[in-house]
Amino acid sequence: MPLSNDSNCALVFDLTYDAILASYIPNAFIVEQSEGILYYIKKSANSKTINEVELDTNERQLLALCEKLTSKNLLSKYKIKNKIAKSLEILLSDEKTAKIITHYINFTLESFFKIASKTSISLSIDLNRKDVFHKQQVQFSEIVLEPKLHFSKTPENIVYCLSLLDNEKEIYPFENDFKILLNNPSWVLINKTLHTINHINGNKLKPFLSKKNVIIPNKNSVEYFNKFIKNVIRKVPIEAEGFSVETNSVCTGCYIKPSLYIHNKIYLLELVFKYDGCEFSITEEKEKHINLSHDDNDNFTVYQTIRNKKEESKIIQILKDLGFIFLADGLATFNKNLTEIDDYFNITELLKLQDKIAETSVSIDLQLNSKTISKHTSTISTKFEEKKDWFDVEMTIEIETFKIPFSNIIPHLKSGNRLYELPNENLFIIPVEWFSKYKSLVDFGKTANNSIQIQKNQFTVLEESGIAIENNLFQREIIPYQTTGNINAKLRNYQEEGVNWLVKNYQLGLGSCLADDMGLGKTIQSLAYLDFVYTQFENDFIITEEASDAIDLFSTNQPVTTKKLKALVVAPSSLTYNWFNETKKFSPKFTRLNYTGLDRKIKRKKLEKVDIVFTSYGLLLKDINLLKTIPFNFLIIDESQQIKNRNSKIYNAINTINATHKVSLSGTPIENSLSDLWSQMQFINPNLLDTYPFFESHFKKPIEKSFDEQKTKELRSLINPYLLRRTKTEVAKDLPEVSEQVFYSEMSEEQSKLYEHEKSIIRNYLIDKKLNTLDEKPSSNISILNALSKLRQLANHPILIGETMDSGKFTDVSAYIETLLQAKQNILVFSSYTSHLKIYTDWCDKNNTKYSLLTGSTKIKDRETEVANFQKDENKLLFFISLKAGGTGLNLTKASYVILLDPWWNPFAELQAIGRAHRIGQENQVNVVRFIAKDTIEEKINQLQKAKKEISDTIIETSVPKEVFNNIDYILT
Repeated sequence: MPLSNDSNCALVFDLTYDAILASYIPNAFIVEQSEGILYYIKKSANSKTINEVELDTNERQLLALCEKLTSKNLLSKYKIKNKIAKSLEILLSDEKTAKIITHYINFTLESFFKIASKTSISLSIDLNRKDVFHKQQVQFSEIVLEPKLHFSKTPENIVYCLSLLDNEKEIYPFENDFKILLNNPSWVLINKTLHTINHINGNKLKPFLSKKNVIIPNKNSVEYFNKFIKNVIRKVPIEAEGFSVETNSVCTGCYIKPSLYIHNKIYLLELVFKYDGCEFSITEEKEKHINLSHDDNDNFTVYQTIRNKKEESKIIQILKDLGFIFLADGLATFNKNLTEIDDYFNITELLKLQDKIAETSVSIDLQLNSKTISKHTSTISTKFEEKKDWFDVEMTIEIETFKIPFSNIIPHLKSGNRLYELPNENLFIIPVEWFSKYKSLVDFGKTANNSIQIQKNQFTVLEESGIAIENNLFQREIIPYQTTGNINAKLRNYQEEGVNWLVKNYQLGLGSCLADDMGLGKTIQSLAYLDFVYTQFENDFIITEEASDAIDLFSTNQPVTTKKLKALVVAPSSLTYNWFNETKKFSPKFTRLNYTGLDRKIKRKKLEKVDIVFTSYGLLLKDINLLKTIPFNFLIIDESQQIKNRNSKIYNAINTINATHKVSLSGTPIENSLSDLWSQMQFINPNLLDTYPFFESHFKKPIEKSFDEQKTKELRSLINPYLLRRTKTEVAKDLPEVSEQVFYSEMSEEQSKLYEHEKSIIRNYLIDKKLNTLDEKPSSNISILNALSKLRQLANHPILIGETMDSGKFTDVSAYIETLLQAKQNILVFSSYTSHLKIYTDWCDKNNTKYSLLTGSTKIKDRETEVANFQKDENKLLFFISLKAGGTGLNLTKASYVILLDPWWNPFAELQAIGRAHRIGQENQVNVVRFIAKDTIEEKINQLQKAKKEISDTIIETSVPKEVFNNIDYILT
C-alpha cells in the first residue's frame, strides 16, 4: 500500500518469545505511518536511531526497558568470572546465574507492562515484519481477570478445573488463543487482548491451555494438592463436590518475634497470630489457610482456617497501649523514626516490657541466627586499684548464672558487634549505651589478665564511665591556692582561678597547659603557682647532700639539707629577659639564672644552685646534652607552639629534659591543625592521646574532615583537665584598662659585632672631643643625636644603615605579628622611622598580607581613607603608623594591640600613640608591647624613661630631654 505524502514515523513495541530465555522479550521499532495508520517496519529503534521520532516520557521509559533486555546488555551486565560470555546459552548454562537473570527479566517485564497498560502505546506479539503492523496490533483490557477453581470427587479420581471470570463471562483457556506472557504477576494474551490475572501464578494455567479438566488419581491427590493447588486456593474462590469442608476462625493468641528490616538494617517486631493447625503473620495479606487430608477410604476433607480480624485487632490494641507502633507493612516498633534507633532497639525495649506482656495472651519468641536471646538483665561490678602511674580496673558482667570478665566484650565494643554468646549459647545483647559510656575506656585502656589499665593522666576516661564516682576516685583532699604574701602583685580573680587550677594539677601529679589569651598574665600566674607549691609543699624541694669528707674537729658529719625550687623556664629568646625581670620584680625571693649569652660555660656551675633557670629554645637545643642530665622539679615552656612540630629537633629535645612537673604556656595552642595540640599534650602528659597514628585516625581526621561532633566531644573531655583557656572577652571585667609588656630581642651575632664596633667609634669620638659638657653646645648636640640615631637604627635592623644582615628584632616582631594575625587581632604598629616601617610593609607585601599605612608623607585626604579602611575592612588587621604622623588626631578603636617597634626619648610621644587605640569607644582590652633590642641603646633609653623624674619642656616632638645628654656616658656603656 503506497504511503501518502504526509507520511511520518512512529514508535511501536513487540513482544517476541525468546526460546533461550523462555520469556517474551520486548523490542522497539520505528514504523511508517500515514493518517494514523501504522504500516511497515522501517528500522529497529534504539538510543542511536530514535532521533527521527519525537518521544514522550512513557515512550522513553519503555525504550530504555527494551534496551536493558537486549542480548548485548544482558551479556555485559552478567559476566562469568569478570569475563563477558560469548552467548546467552553459555551465560544461562550456570543454574545460579540463570536464576538471577530470569528474576531480572521478570522484574523488567513487569515494569514494561505496568507502563504500557496505562498508555496508548502500539504493541504487537510475535510480530511478522513483512506484514503491515496495524493488523497485528494488540490491545490492553481494563478488566482484571479473577480465577475460579472447581473440584469434584469421583470414586477413582479428583477432577480439577480452572476458569477465568471476565465480569459475568467465564473463559476457559483451552477454548481461546491463549498465551502466558508473564508468570508473576500473571499477564496473558487472549485473542489479541492483554489481561492481568489476580491471585495466581501464570505457571498454574499451563495444564489448562489444551484441556478443560485435569484428572488426578486418588493415590496422587494429596501430593498434587500440596504441591500444585494448595497455594492457589488460598486466595481463589473454589467449588467442591464430594468433599467435606471444615472451617475454623478461633485465634488462640500470638507471639512476637524479631524481623530484620533490610532497608535500615534494624530489627522490627513481627506479630504471628496462632490458630489450630496454622499461623498468620501480621504482614501477610492472605485471609485463609487451606489444607487437604484423606482417610483410608479415600474420603477427602478440606480444612479451611479463616483469620479472625476482630480478635487480632484486640491483641494489636493491647500492644498499642503498651507503646507498640505499627507501621504500614504491619511490623511494629517503639520509635516510628527508624533512622534514630539502633539495630536492636526494639528488641531491648521489648525485653523491658516482658513482665507486662506476660500478663496478656501474647508471648515472646526471641531467636536470632538460630540462637535464643537472653531475656535476663545484666549488672557490672568493679574492683579498682591505684598504682604508681596507672589505675587497674577489674570489671565483671553478671548475667543469668554467669560471671564474665568485661575485657571479654572489648573486641565487641571495638567492632560494634552487640551479640555476645554466653557459655550456654544464648545471645547477650550488649546495651547500646555501653558503646558510648565505655568508648574511651576501650580506646585508651590496655587489657592485662582480665584487668584494664588506664594511665593516671587519662582519668577522665574513668569519670565518663562512672568508675571514678563508684570508687570515690580523686576524692582526695586538694589544698586550694591562697596568697603567701611573697608575690609583689595583686592577682585578679581569673588569675587566682588559673593559679588554683595549676596547683590542683600539681597535687594530682598532672601536667598543665595554660592557654590564656596574650596579655592576660600567664607569667604572673606561673610565678604565683611556683611560689605557692614551694611554700606549701616545702618537703618536695628539700635536697640532702652528703657531708664533706674533709677532717673538721668541730664537724658532726651530718648530711647537709638545702631547699631549691629547681625550675627550668624555656621561652623564645625575646622573652627570656622578660621572664628574668618579671621574676625579679614579682618574686624576688627566688634565686635566678639567665642561662643565655656566650658566657654559658661560666654559668653552668650555677645551674643546680638556683631556684629558676631561664633559657631559650635555641640554646636548649645547643646544650641539650648537658641540660637533660639535670633533674628539675619543674619545666615550664612559654609560647609552647614552638614544639608543635612533633618531628622537629626542639620537640624531641624538650621531651628529653628530666622534669617531674611540666607546664606549657601558649595563647595559640592550635595554630595550624590538631597535630599541634597532640604535640603539646604529649609534652605535658605523655600518651594522654595515645600514639600520633592513633590520634590522627581516631581524632584528627574525623574532626577536621568530617566535623565529627562525638569525636570532638571525646577529645575535649580528655584534654579539659589539662588545658585552661580564657579569652579577653571572658575576663573583661577583671582586666586593667591598659596592659603593657616589654619584649627583649637579642641581636643576631653579626649584627651584635657591628653594633659594638659602631659604639666604640662613637665613644672614642666623644672622649677625644671631651663631650661631657655637650649640653651647652647645640651644634655638638646634633652630632651626638646623629650618632645615637645610627646606633638605634642598627639595633632595629642593619639594613637601615645600608648593611645587609639578619636582625634579631625583626625575627621576633614578625613572628609575634604572625601569631596575632592567626588570632585575628587588630594591631597598630608604631615606629619613629618610616624606613623601619617599610621593612615590615615589604614583608607584608611578600606574604600577601593586607595593611594600612600612615606616615608624614600621607596626604590629609588619604589619612581619612586609611583610617576608615582599617576601622571597617575585616581583612585589614595591620596599621603601620609613624610616631610623628600618628601621634594625634586619630581614632583607631578597632585595635586591641599596640606594638612600639623602637623606644623614643620622650615617653609622652609613646603615650600619645597608645592613645590612638585607648580612647572613648574602645571596647577591647588594649595591649601595649614594646620591643627592645637587648644590650643596646634602646635598653638604656627604656631604663631612662622609667628613672627620670623630670622631662624638659617639649616644643616639637623631636626635642630630646636633657637627661640624654647628662647621661651620655651611661648610654654608651
